[in-house]
Amino acid sequence: MRKFDLKLLLSFFLFCTQLNFAQTFTESFDNITTLAANGWSLQNNSTPVGSLSWFQGTATTATPTPGPFNAYNGAANAYIAANFNSTGSTGTISNWLITPNRVLRNGDVFTFYTRKPTIGGGQTDYADRLEVRMSTNGASTNVGTGAAAVGDFTTLLLSINPTLVANVYPQVWTKYTITVSGLPSPTSGRIAFRYFVTGAGSLGTNSDYIGIDQVDYTPYVCPAFTMTSSGALPGAQAGTAYSTLISQTGALGAPNFAVTAGALPPGLSLSASGTISGTPTATGTFNFTVTVSDASGCSGSASYSVTVLCRSNVAALSDFPVLCTNSGLYTLSEGFPAGGTYSGTGVSGGQFDPAAGTQVITYDYTDPYGCSYSVSKTVTVNAASVITTQPTANTVCVGENVSFSAAAGNATGYQWQVNQGSGFTDITNGGIYSGATTATLKINGVTSGLNGYAYRMTATGLCTPAVSNTAVLTVNAVTAITTQPTASTVCAGANATFSAVAGNATGYQWQVNQGSGFTDITNGGIYSGATTAALSINGVTAGLSGYVYRVTATGLCTPAVSNTAVLTVSSTSAPTGEAIQSFNAGDTLSVLTVTGSNIKWYATATDAANHVNELPVNTVIVNNTVYYATQSIAGCESSVSLAVKAYNESLGTNQEAGSQKIQVYPNPVKETLYFSGNQRIDKIIMISADGRKSAEKTLNGERKADVHSLPAGVYILKIFTDKGIQTVKIIKN
Repeated sequence: MRKFDLKLLLSFFLFCTQLNFAQTFTESFDNITTLAANGWSLQNNSTPVGSLSWFQGTATTATPTPGPFNAYNGAANAYIAANFNSTGSTGTISNWLITPNRVLRNGDVFTFYTRKPTIGGGQTDYADRLEVRMSTNGASTNVGTGAAAVGDFTTLLLSINPTLVANVYPQVWTKYTITVSGLPSPTSGRIAFRYFVTGAGSLGTNSDYIGIDQVDYTPYVCPAFTMTSSGALPGAQAGTAYSTLISQTGALGAPNFAVTAGALPPGLSLSASGTISGTPTATGTFNFTVTVSDASGCSGSASYSVTVLCRSNVAALSDFPVLCTNSGLYTLSEGFPAGGTYSGTGVSGGQFDPAAGTQVITYDYTDPYGCSYSVSKTVTVNAASVITTQPTANTVCVGENVSFSAAAGNATGYQWQVNQGSGFTDITNGGIYSGATTATLKINGVTSGLNGYAYRMTATGLCTPAVSNTAVLTVNAVTAITTQPTASTVCAGANATFSAVAGNATGYQWQVNQGSGFTDITNGGIYSGATTAALSINGVTAGLSGYVYRVTATGLCTPAVSNTAVLTVSSTSAPTGEAIQSFNAGDTLSVLTVTGSNIKWYATATDAANHVNELPVNTVIVNNTVYYATQSIAGCESSVSLAVKAYNESLGTNQEAGSQKIQVYPNPVKETLYFSGNQRIDKIIMISADGRKSAEKTLNGERKADVHSLPAGVYILKIFTDKGIQTVKIIKN
């Protein structure tokens, strides 16, 4: 032990010796009048308070009244006594005898002798009770007020005859020993005797006479503490759980350990029971002093040290996966614990580039305690399987043959796949080529259904699956050209147009066969890139009759030729007719006559010229209207029309009704009739050609009538005016 520690221990021992000497007291009660001066206190709290408190013991030789017994030692009356006179004739005795103030500590020993008179035969024993109580409130002598109170003396150390049973309290001097315990630490306080009897008094059923002698208070003497040898304790590792026990001998009861100087390594702590435990968080040597104390205030100390070292290498690298030179950047995650850094050729930012090939990768890790660790492992990189398909694209015409080939190295097998629009699938008849470096697929007699299919090769091996570049097959249909119409018949002087429609061609050329073979038409032009080529012939002459036309096309799958188109030119003459023709009401176009054959009627000259909107021959003729006619000869409809005006005075609306006339228009009518004139029109009636009333409308002076719902035909219109009735024939379209 160091000199300093020895000196400290010696000083502590001397202090404890002096303290123990000062604490000790012995009282034989030779003269109780000196008790107060020696720190004793007497207090009678009996109810009621009697004529006596504690008194000097009475010897058996005392006169005129002898006592019941003599002292335990010393003079015959050298004891202190109390009896039933502590209270009245009846009551409760609570008579206190309080010792001097002391620093009480666990292990202190308090002894005394007590007795009561010897009860002879035929005598009655009146039960007595004596309590020994403790106060930890310093020098306080507070015992409360009244017989039931205990004040600060709440701790009962001993009770002699607690249930007040006769013939229990000792009748000869008997020694009682009390060892103080249960204190958390040395505490200032007092010990008190309490003569406590209920049903007491001269007329009571309890209480007699008790004596107390030879009271000794012996403080606990601290023993020499023996602790685990001072010096270096078992070493620790940062980040690793640690535990070691510091033991001792000499403590009274449970010892209490504490670091009183220096410091434990961070992360470790000392329990009250002496266990140093925890997980160190720093490295180095740490010196500290541990003091062990007990509940009696005794203690001992020793100096210790703990050296914390770094752990053995905690860094580790798990196996790297199989990598290929074309795998792309690989994120390294094999290092443990997480949070370290990777280094080596091809390593940057925590990623490894397999293009660098097989390399040694190092993982460095620094733990939270400042300890550094390192580990290395080789990552193996295999040469990648690279498959190249030749050609990458192929364009063929329907019916041709096509081949693709794939070449690669570092692979053990190949499989052709095709994508028909919903993803790649294996080609069963493509076969699996094992061990070869080149694999071919050949397609014979390509059909248009294969157009746009994408082909590729997959390979198996160390660095597979590997996929070749994609080869796309484009299948061009043979160029087919259709001429519309295939034949055309026109009149001399008319225009003719042929058109040719085709796909998959880059250019067109019109040709004509005038009887000696096809030749290019210079003014027909060459049409490049469009899908439709048109040939227009303006003002055909009879000399073109029977000519044959066609189109030739160029492109991927050409030359191609359209079907032929034959032009026939017919000679026709214009129809002739009368400028004005008459008709009867309800007549149709069929009554109009013109010279010619296959006559067609039109409402306008434009319709006649363009041969559109032909009128049916049962169309009802409208008065004073021009109609246009064409004729067709040998399938050639004339482009010249003749105007024919139809007129019949009998269909006019100028019929008289009295002295006034109502004008009706338009006639023929389609939707609304209008009226003019001075008469008031009340109503109209429409009568069909078969004499039935078709409609009746009340006008009340209005000058128009809606007839759009009437069926087409000839009607007699009766107009009822304020002057009479007019009748007009109406044609409804």
